[in-house]
Formats: sequence, C-alpha cells, structure tokens
Amino acid sequence: MAYQVIARKWRPQTFREVVGQRHVTQTLANAIGQNRLAHAYIFCGTRGVGKTTTARILAKCLNCVNGPTAEPCNVCDACREITSGGSLDVLEIDAASNRGIDQIRELREMVRYAPASGRYKVVILDEAHQLTDEASNALLKTLEEPPEKVVFILATTEPEKLADTIKSRAQLFQFRSLTFQEIASALEHITKEENLEIEQGAIAVLARAAEGSLRDGLSLLEQAIAYSGDKITDAQVRELLGVVAEDVLDDLVEAIANHSAERALTLVQRLHAEGHNLQHFCREAIRHVRNLLVAKVSGADSPLIAAPEDERPRLEKQAAPFAEEDLTRFFQILLATDGDLRRKPDPRLHLELGLLRLVNAARLAPLEEVLAELRGESTARPAAARNPNPVRSVSAPAIPSSGYGGASEKKFQAAAASGAIENPRVPIVQGAVAEKAGPVPISAPRVIAKLAESQFSGLAAAQLESIQSALRNQQKFLWSMVEHASRWELQGSEMNLYFPPESRALAEMLQARDPMEKLRTVLSTVMGQPLRVCVKLDSSRSSVPRASEMRARFEEDPIVRAMLERFGGQISDVKRRSED
Repeated sequence: MAYQVIARKWRPQTFREVVGQRHVTQTLANAIGQNRLAHAYIFCGTRGVGKTTTARILAKCLNCVNGPTAEPCNVCDACREITSGGSLDVLEIDAASNRGIDQIRELREMVRYAPASGRYKVVILDEAHQLTDEASNALLKTLEEPPEKVVFILATTEPEKLADTIKSRAQLFQFRSLTFQEIASALEHITKEENLEIEQGAIAVLARAAEGSLRDGLSLLEQAIAYSGDKITDAQVRELLGVVAEDVLDDLVEAIANHSAERALTLVQRLHAEGHNLQHFCREAIRHVRNLLVAKVSGADSPLIAAPEDERPRLEKQAAPFAEEDLTRFFQILLATDGDLRRKPDPRLHLELGLLRLVNAARLAPLEEVLAELRGESTARPAAARNPNPVRSVSAPAIPSSGYGGASEKKFQAAAASGAIENPRVPIVQGAVAEKAGPVPISAPRVIAKLAESQFSGLAAAQLESIQSALRNQQKFLWSMVEHASRWELQGSEMNLYFPPESRALAEMLQARDPMEKLRTVLSTVMGQPLRVCVKLDSSRSSVPRASEMRARFEEDPIVRAMLERFGGQISDVKRRSED
C-alpha cells in the first residue's frame, strides 16, 4: 500500500475524533438523533480546522448501514467508500475550479436522480464563496426546494462573500481556530501512536507555527519527521522552520530590562549573520511578549499562555520586572515594527529601530507617577518597574465638557480653547508641554456677593446673593459665563454686565437669543421688575498679564520648578493659550 501522509492517515473518522469543534459535532449528532436534519449547511472557518472532514463524517452518518446514526461504523461498504472518496452518492466539488453557471446546471441535473446505493446523496461544495453571481443564483432554487434525500454542505473560509440569499437557505456553523493546547495535545497523541520521540519544546514550536490549524500542524510534523527521523528535537524543528531559539528571546528581554541598546543591536547583528528571517523573529518576539503580558495579568498557570508547562516559570520570572503598561507598550511597538518590516525596505534597519524603541520604552513611566512624585506622594507602581532616569511625556489637559450640549457646547469649547475661559497657563519646556499637577477647575469660582463693592452699582448685597443663588440653582451653564463679568451696573430698569476684553467670546455667547432670554427671566424675577439686560466689554479693565509677568509667575511655580529640575530643561517661551 502506498505511503499515506500523517494529515490523511490521522484524519478524524467520527464526530468524537474531531478536535475543538464540539459545538458543531454535537449539534449535528443531535439533529440526526432527533430526525431534524436540514437540507443545506454552511461550514465556515479558517483552513485546516475540520470543515470538509466534518462534512464527510456527516455523509457517513447518513449512509452507514446502521444509520442514520451519529456513530458510523466505518467498516461497512458505504463508510469505506466515503472514506476513500469513491462513493457515487457523495459528490465533492471544488467551487474554485467549477464556479460557473454551466457546472451548477450540471449539478442540478445530477441531484435530481435518487442515490445510487445509500440513503442520501450528499453534495460537498468546497470554497463555495468562489461561485460566480450567476452560479449562485442558479443554485438558489435547488437549495430552497432540494430533491428528496439530498443534503448540500457548502464549505468556505470567507462566508461574508456568500450571497445573503444562499445563507438564508442554510444552517451556518462557524468552525473556530484551535488553541495552542488543543494542537499540542493532538500532536503529542499522534507522535506517541507513531512511536516517535519528540521533545516538548519541538511540539510547542510546531503548535505555535500551526496558527490554529491542526492540518497545518500535522503537515509541519510530517516535514519534521522527514528532516529528523524518529527522534525530533527542539533545535532541529527550530532550524527547519527558521524559528529562533528561546535564549535569543531571553536575550531580548534582558536587553530591555537592562536598558542596553548595545545588546539589542548586537542581537540584530547575530540574527542577520546567522541568516534568520528578521520578520519571523519579530513575530516570535510578539508571541513572547504576549505570553509575558498574559503571565503578568492572569498568572503563569493561565491557559491563555501559548507555551508548555516547563516554560511557564521562566515566563513568570521574565515578566516580574515590568508593569502591565510596560508590556502593553512593548506589544504595540513590536506590532508597529512588524508592519514596517512587511511594507518597507531594509528590514535590518527597521528591526534595529524597533528594538531601540523597546529599550527606550522601558524607561517611560505613567503620567500619574510623575505628578505624584512631583507632589511628594508615593505611587503603587512596583519598584522593579521604575527607572532612575525616566523619559516622560506630559501633555496638556483636555477641555472638559460644559454639560450644556448642542451648539452652545461647541461655543463653550471654542471659548475655552481660545483662552476666554481661564485655563492653567502652560509653559514650553524644551519643546515639551508641562502643566500643573492635580485637577484644576476651568475657572476658580468667583462669588459676586463677595467682590469689591466698587464692581457693583445700584445693587444691594441681598440682591446679589439672590442673583447668585438663582443662577447657580436654575441655570448652571449661564452662571459659568456670568461669573466672569468684571462689573455689574443697575440703572433704573437696565442691568449692564461688563466683561474684560479676554472674555469677549463669553460675552458674544451670552448675547445669543436663548441665553439672553434665560438671563433676563432670572434677573427680572429676582429683582421683582422687568429688566433689560445689556452685555458690554469693559475697555477700562484688562486682566491680560504681560509676558514678563507670566514668565516670572511660572519661574516661581513649585511644580514647574520641580519638573525643570527633574528633566534638566528650561523655559524657552511663555504664551497664552490663544497665541498657540
């Protein structure tokens, strides 16, 4: 008998042997047992996860001499013919090469006839998404009203390309990618049955390289057997597949932990000299950092880690010096580096740049830690994750929402961005933006009843208190604008509100019809008489500090001084936010 490759030799012959697709096999077995068989199925999923195999098993279940049954005997003529691919009642059609309307018309003619020897005629249409639009339309009527004792099974890796009209006429089953543990267990079982000696590290490399496809894993195992014979070692499999050794990844982690750019560049030189594919190494590094992150988040015993048991203590030890945000940052940098290696020339240069970014990224620390440190507070970040010479980036604060919504909200944001609403001033420190630590309100509350009496004309203290209370309780957004008025004047039945020049945007917002009507209603109610409200700019008053005053203010600010000392910088310029 001719040699049969492992992927075919160990192809599942019953539902119980299918790996990782119990949600599909159990449903099909129940449907057979309850005599609720559908006339059309769609099996979708990535390559090598059991779609066509499950379709063949279903055909055996329907045509077995003991059937219909969920447990085909695999010894009767019908089962053996289906297994060998010689059954006249099971038609396997490759839609990639038989995708036209003429082939589908021939298929429709074939299924009109009764099964030759079995109970059912089963049509397995592989890569069904390759059918042309005309062929799909020709298949619709047959799927909707198929001849008696005919079952259609459409297998596809891209179900989104199937016509919705076809999907609506069939039951769809999603085959999932297999986990690392499922593939590793299957490979270990098969190598044991084949009397092969294989190291656990080799199984792990094969399972990872399979990328969720058991068939790919078995094909790689076949290749390893041809290369190594009956004794397969970890080093041999890595050499065969071009996968770097674990000690190379260990060297990378140590270079990052020790902030050694020299070791990182030397590592790239070593990989280049040994002829390794640099993009493959980058992907191995992504896989390794992902394992470190999972070990940090979920513990070394987590089933989410794609590594054998004996490697997990090492992963836990390597993850210990880093915080979760560090490992997440490493993960993102490596993903970006992989994209550069794939799209751009000179892979060595881009890998070197990526590893240097990793080394420098380990020196970064969260903004919260910087601010807490400047305030003299302690943080919960582990000491092992800190670095004595961090390089940190501190950004300016986002403008908070006013809570008013709609067009008024947009005006409020624009006013805040322009400096009309008071914000903490931001010094430029060697090109980076630095700001005061801690939460700072948009504007320090100004209670009008406590301002200097010279700022009010014709208003009593009780009236001021009533206005303040009414606005705060009834119109909070109005109050957030009105409190910036520098002077109030009541002349008969006219209330004048004066705003400083830097609050021109607020004055214009207040002059809009809606806020002006609301303000007039509140003031008239409080004062007990109809009032006319006027909003004006106070040309006699300007609160804009000169550049020298602003610079002096920031030079004396304790937080700014602490940041300058920490980063070794200097204030190059001070600008109002509206001047940016």
